[in-house]
Amino acid sequence: MKKNETMITTRESINFQFSLIFGYSSPTELIAGDVIGPGKLTKEMVNALSKEVITYLRMYNAMLRDFAGSEVFSIEFELYNFDERDAQMNIYPKSMVLIPGKYKECESLLLALKPETGYLDPHKSRESLNHISKLFYEIEEFSNHPNLEPQKKVQVYNKFATRFSKKLYGDLIEDKWNKKLIGLTVSLPTEKEMLSTYGSIRTDVDFLWNKNPIEMNFSDQKYDRLKSPYSGKSKIDHLKYAISEPSANFIVEKTLILGTNLLKLANTGTTDEIQEKTISFFIGRIEESFSKNQELVSGVEIISFMEKSLTNYNIKVDNFLKISKKFLTTGEIGNISELLEKYSSFIIDNSEENIDFYKDISELAIISINLSIKSEGKLRASELSSVLNYFAEVVKNSINCIRNTFPRYLSQRRLNTLTYRFIRNLHEKFKNEQKPSKILGQNILSKFEQHLISQIEINPIVLLIEGVFNEDILNKEFKKLVNNNLKSFFAKINLNISDLISFAEVQMEKDSKLIESHVKKFERFSNELKYLLSYILRYTTINRFLKEEPDGEINDPVTFTNRFHRFLEKRIGAINLTWKTYILEWIKDYAKKFFKIDEIRDWSLDETLLDFTKYLEERESKEQEPETFSKFLDKYILQISNEVEKEILIDFYKHYEFCIDIKTEFPKYVKNKIEKEINLFEIEQERIIPIKYLSIDETHTFYNYIKEKVLRYFSKLIPRPVSLILKQELTAEEVDLFNADLFHVFEFKYWHNKAKYDIGDNFKEVYREWIKKL
Repeated sequence: MKKNETMITTRESINFQFSLIFGYSSPTELIAGDVIGPGKLTKEMVNALSKEVITYLRMYNAMLRDFAGSEVFSIEFELYNFDERDAQMNIYPKSMVLIPGKYKECESLLLALKPETGYLDPHKSRESLNHISKLFYEIEEFSNHPNLEPQKKVQVYNKFATRFSKKLYGDLIEDKWNKKLIGLTVSLPTEKEMLSTYGSIRTDVDFLWNKNPIEMNFSDQKYDRLKSPYSGKSKIDHLKYAISEPSANFIVEKTLILGTNLLKLANTGTTDEIQEKTISFFIGRIEESFSKNQELVSGVEIISFMEKSLTNYNIKVDNFLKISKKFLTTGEIGNISELLEKYSSFIIDNSEENIDFYKDISELAIISINLSIKSEGKLRASELSSVLNYFAEVVKNSINCIRNTFPRYLSQRRLNTLTYRFIRNLHEKFKNEQKPSKILGQNILSKFEQHLISQIEINPIVLLIEGVFNEDILNKEFKKLVNNNLKSFFAKINLNISDLISFAEVQMEKDSKLIESHVKKFERFSNELKYLLSYILRYTTINRFLKEEPDGEINDPVTFTNRFHRFLEKRIGAINLTWKTYILEWIKDYAKKFFKIDEIRDWSLDETLLDFTKYLEERESKEQEPETFSKFLDKYILQISNEVEKEILIDFYKHYEFCIDIKTEFPKYVKNKIEKEINLFEIEQERIIPIKYLSIDETHTFYNYIKEKVLRYFSKLIPRPVSLILKQELTAEEVDLFNADLFHVFEFKYWHNKAKYDIGDNFKEVYREWIKKL
């Protein structure tokens, strides 16, 4: 089934550009919601989606409170289609917007997909959502009646969730929340002219093409701190609310994950559950048929087998539909349940053969009819005509979908299986290597395998909608794929401290079990340092410290360091991490920088904080280098009092030193092995039993391929954040310092495989003037 074949009516065209998921939750654990979009979902699926989207919001906000002292106000993602040909042929939304709402302790959420980016006013839409939350709260209070059964309550909530969703959807498609572009006299508090940018981060962009949805990652971030637009006391007070670089990077990392999860939910909302069940039914029947044949066949032959099976099912379906149309002329009357029971009996009574097939198909038809007809009154059999015609189209489209998708699936399957076989051959070669080379080599090979599998997803052959399975072309394409990706993959491969620790441990001549506790500590070193840096520079640590310190008492780095060390020492004690005391030593080391300085001068707090933050970030980066860890090991061993352990640790140290020398040479060695193997790799025509063509393993099956690549309409879209607005959670005391809400805004721009995001806030506009002058 081609996607554009289903886009017939204006209503469907709108639905493919506008979709909406609404969710509401209260402290009573009530969660209700609805989905409006191109899909046809059961109420159970709708409720499940509402619960999931609320769960994601709660987790995201918990992180924001910790790292920025804020909650999300709105996020807008650009929905980028990497397949240009597909983007020109089909209608897709361009924007995905997340707007949370609140009333008292109750939360609500709107996830909307729309055809353009940058036009939605998050303040208007949030106001509407807050009003809906208030109404839902009142309904919940009214429904909290002892005589109302729990099931009836759920029906009431679902009814109003549907009503409110339609109201929100109407506002969305009628552009009631759009920004005023003409005659605008007052700027929004989150608009560019109201913001002061204080940080900018440039980053590389990577994609995991084989994930569903496609995942986007940022790496190698470079932070530019811009000149502060503030002076005097306001400059110091701004530091108490500013978001640090590590916190900004972490927030963006979690925002990318949130975007992927939200698009996954929206994509589920595009599903026609009847079509999904119908395709599952036919593929199940095909699997039964194929499993009876133990003959070895080629890819071309299996396509022929598939065509014969589908032609046979088309004939059976035509007969089933003829019987169904006869039922429409019987004049039967009854409510929907009675009528469908008679319909089921009629199908079985009039089936001379293939009774099991007709029985199963009629069950699917009944599910489809129940989804379409909500009437509780009496109906005539003839009134089922339109819904049966719709089901007939679903069945025909499902068979065509299987037919059209199968060659494309086989092409991807062939490239994937060649990748697995090629890497498996290399793994076998590395089994003969010494233990450390074997472990690290196989680790690199596994990463290269995943890289190739990811690249296969964007291979032009796999992307062709009218794909033709040609094994000879695919075999050549596989070798080209390996050779084209070697250089780019190995340019990013670096052996880290953990890799070298493993390498050194397996080479030791002495018994490493006696220093096992030390080695485990070393293995945690890199990750713990990264976490501890983010812990120190997040809002709940560094910003809280600045707020608790009396103004004007810190005028040099040493005073700052001493006070922050005492503050951190109390907080960090509760953290169960091995290297927490080591990070405290960094803070002492920072103070020591200033002991030898002859000239004493006053430092402003913002100067000190900037210098301190820069020192910690550079120190953490330096400590992650294998050469620096060697120096750390040397000092660590000197402090060991147990002579037996010390002797073994010295042996470990010597081997670690040796491993540093091979950290660049070993990846080259693996790369050369791959180059040699691909040139010798012989590819024969695949001949296997029919059933094996329908899957690689339990996850990678033909059915799952159709479900993810065809039935999930937004499968080629990538959610790229373009705007993230956070609202500061001010305490009762802090509210008096501001004349309006304090917002933090992240603005994103993309070009090729690069991105940049600026961080700003409206502190200058909302911080009270009379406070500034004190």
